[in-house]
Amino acid sequence: MQNEAAVLLPAFPLLGGLVLFIIDAIWSVGERSPRYALLCVVPTALSFLTAIAVLWEVVERGTITLSLPFSLPGISEPSLWGVDRLSAIMVLLITGVSTVVQGYSLRYLLGEADYARFFSIVALETSVLVMLVTSRNLLLIFLFWQLMSLGLYLLMAYNRKRRSSVDAAAKTFLVHRLGDMFFLGGLLIAWQSFHSLDLGRIAEILRNSPGTISQGTLSALVLCLFAGCMAKSAQFPFHFWLPDTMETPTPVSALMHAGIVNAGGYLMNRTALLFAHSPVSMHLVFIVGFVTALFGSSTMLTQSDVKRKLGFSTMGQMGYMTMECGLGAFSLAVFHLIAHGIFKATLFLESGTAIGIARTEPTLPRQSAEDPGVPEGFHLSRVLPVALVTLVLPLVIVLGAHQLANIHLSKEEGTVVFLFFSWVTVSQVTISLTRARLFDSFTAAIPWTAVLVLFVYGYIGAAHKFNLFLYPDPADRALFFSSGGVGWSLFTPIVLFLTAIIVGGWVVAFFRGIRGRQILPAWILSRQESLYLFFLNRGSVEHILFHRVVEPFDRLLWRLREIFDGKERA
Repeated sequence: MQNEAAVLLPAFPLLGGLVLFIIDAIWSVGERSPRYALLCVVPTALSFLTAIAVLWEVVERGTITLSLPFSLPGISEPSLWGVDRLSAIMVLLITGVSTVVQGYSLRYLLGEADYARFFSIVALETSVLVMLVTSRNLLLIFLFWQLMSLGLYLLMAYNRKRRSSVDAAAKTFLVHRLGDMFFLGGLLIAWQSFHSLDLGRIAEILRNSPGTISQGTLSALVLCLFAGCMAKSAQFPFHFWLPDTMETPTPVSALMHAGIVNAGGYLMNRTALLFAHSPVSMHLVFIVGFVTALFGSSTMLTQSDVKRKLGFSTMGQMGYMTMECGLGAFSLAVFHLIAHGIFKATLFLESGTAIGIARTEPTLPRQSAEDPGVPEGFHLSRVLPVALVTLVLPLVIVLGAHQLANIHLSKEEGTVVFLFFSWVTVSQVTISLTRARLFDSFTAAIPWTAVLVLFVYGYIGAAHKFNLFLYPDPADRALFFSSGGVGWSLFTPIVLFLTAIIVGGWVVAFFRGIRGRQILPAWILSRQESLYLFFLNRGSVEHILFHRVVEPFDRLLWRLREIFDGKERA
């Protein structure tokens, strides 16, 4: 019964997508009736409900594995695909987001050309994503990786009359193919080294005979796989395709940012044991993630378009998840991936409403730069309470939550990065509450502080329990953190630097946003405009890489095609 239920996960959306595609091809449904679209929405919703049942079965009885009665090249065991805890969680996220996006699109895209074709493509893409996250073989993962890219291209270019969407789809397709060259190279190295592409067999070799494969070979394999993840998850410098995807309809953006760009994070988790056996690669992964998070978040601050802001926010979040993987906190990356996927889909689906309200409501309240809750004039007795509430209190809450959850920060460097993220987030919340004058009195501050404590403890406790749930083997968890660790002699300066950044940022925000004063040195202010223009222009990375790397790569492919076509005609 378990196997039959697992088969239904990709089968439901696949069947719905194919049926609607055939009906539209024969009778040209077009935009005439949303009822035809239900042929895709309902099966996807059924897949989501089935995913809940399958997750329960996996937790209770273990991994569900489907086998073939025959062997395939590159598969040492007749195991085609299966559902473990990681796969079950990802399937639940994919089918859930896809169901919501399709339900939202029923009215949002009503009247658009190729209305039915959009739903059939989304359903087929959902099925491909489910097959991707349940594959247990690198060759099959690579196959569905290509189909996922094809589905993304069709979704982005489904409105063929809009030239900007078609161009953005073509750029995305080219960048992904560039990353796939590295992915394919990783497959060749894996086959040469392990004589198998079966992930179970590779894990068995790494656990039982870790010294049989040289560090150089493992590092080359891991870095090739990571390069494929970089292109798909918009890591710097392969990120420049992401902003142009905002030309697509909002539902496509929601599905892409909540599901498709997460493929890189999933692949790193699926091959976590390979990454963990190459400490050098783990450190490089951390550096790439750090640069991506910094660049994406900084660029987001310069954008005026709502959807572009959300797009660069996704880039920053992808970088942050890559940092977590680089430090060995693979489960935290998945936890973050799920949370990000849900709230980013919500933000994209709500963006149109927010823009519409802003355009039609001239009396929309504007946020004041001045905080009426802070009296004028600088005095320590006036600044100190604000600092305690908005800076120190969040840190105490976060540290206390880690202590209550029995999380040892000294042993797991990846959780330290998670701590800083939590600190900044809670500090932002307390600043907003302070500006709303909800901490003006002791009686008002107590319930809000209690809510914050419960929320932070619940979030951090859930992340810790999720780590134990996703990777129940303590040996694997210890290997991940030891491989990603850089040693406290090097990590301590990083911690101090991040602390200085947070405290310094708070001081600047306090005096500039709340007090209305500028305290930055003149030499920084003189370079502020140049820095702003640098991030506004995305660092000119697109011009350098796309026009000098991707376009020549495209011309090379066309030239090879012409050569092969000439040989065939001859």
